[in-house]
Formats: sequence, C-alpha cells, structure tokens
Amino acid sequence: MDQRWGRIEALLNTCLERPKRAIRVEADYQVNGVWTGLSGEAIERVERNRGTASVAQLLPLPGDLFAWLGYQEIWDLDSGRNFAFRQAGLTVHVGELSDPVKPQLFRLEWPGLRDWDRSGIGFQSRGAGHPHWQIDVLESLHARRDSTPFDPEPKEDVEDFDAEITTRPLLDRIRALTIEKMHFASVAPWWLSNTAEFGQHHFNAPHSQEDLMRWLTSAVVYIKQELSRCTMRR
Repeated sequence: MDQRWGRIEALLNTCLERPKRAIRVEADYQVNGVWTGLSGEAIERVERNRGTASVAQLLPLPGDLFAWLGYQEIWDLDSGRNFAFRQAGLTVHVGELSDPVKPQLFRLEWPGLRDWDRSGIGFQSRGAGHPHWQIDVLESLHARRDSTPFDPEPKEDVEDFDAEITTRPLLDRIRALTIEKMHFASVAPWWLSNTAEFGQHHFNAPHSQEDLMRWLTSAVVYIKQELSRCTMRR
C-alpha cells in the first residue's frame, strides 16, 4: 500500500503542477483498515460540510478565488490480512488563500463492492451509479445562510400581528433542496445493448489498482478542464 501512496503523490504533484513531495498522502493504518488524506506544504486545512478536510490548490478562478482539491481513499483489512478497496473520493472546494472557509462545490466518488449494510456484498446507495458525482453547492450555501455579523446591541424585533404569512422566498427554497443526496453517474453507457457486468451499465467496480490510477488521473485532469471554464457573472 505504501507504494500506492507514493504513486498517488507523484500523480497529484504532477497534475497540480507542484514540486515533488509538496503534496503528500498521509495514511492512517488501523486494525480494520487504512484511511488516507492529504498533507504537506501545499495543503490547507478547511471546513467541509461534514467535518474538516485537507485540500490542495487546484487552479485560480475569477474574482481572486481558487479551486481546491481534496482526496481520500479507504481500504478495509479483511480476515486474511489482505487490503480490500472500500472507496475513493475527490472533493472540490472554492475559496481564498489561507481562509479556512472554502465552501464545498461537488464530489466525485467511487465506492467499491463491499457489505455496506450487513445485507451482503453489493454497491453502496441502492440503485445509484458508481462512480458518481454529488453536488454540494446548495448544501454549502444553505449551511452559511445564517452567518450574520455579531451585533453587540441587537435590536428587539417588533412582531407585526397584521403581517400576512408568506411563502419562503424562491432562492431560500432552492437552497434548502437536498440535491447533495443525489448520485449522478459518471459512467453510464445506457445505450449499449450488451449485458452489463453487474446488471446495470451505471454499476461499475474497479478490478485493479491500475483501474483506480487511470480513473484518478483522468478525473483530476477533467475537473481542472471544466473548472477553467468558470467566469464571473455580471
């Protein structure tokens, strides 16, 4: 596994145009598996929608912003003392340099074939595509909707009993939608007529470490390509 982490380090430093070892993969070996994240001089620690994350600068965006990339892999340690792939994921954030607040935009995740809910070996999230994209931007905006400056002398609200009860504003209702729970298949050749390996063309599992490396390399390059299309609205 240590050889794998070294290959991923080399891949990320090359794709993100960083000096050798500026981005490192930090592996946490425990009795039931290994969890990895990013560390190194090119890494910043940020808040994410669930906990914290370590991210590397991916590319500059308009408005003095930057896109940031996080990466994690998890491998289970089975009873035969062999490592079995559990999941890998890329997370994209946006924010400024040295600011821990970098809202989460989206994720690209690939869970493997495991016993996720003690019902037998299968895919996580029944019916969802694997690998898949998940969109987090609305959740991030919703989480920050109440971030108002501290007022040392808050004014008492006067209740207007004659005011009509109105529907929440449209943008507030859109921000409240939980689209982050949706899985958008990133591999789904539904037009093919041949029988899919796992019953559906959007169900895919990596067969080897080389599959994961090709997926990771292409995913980082593609994410950079698409983020480079971002402009500022007028």
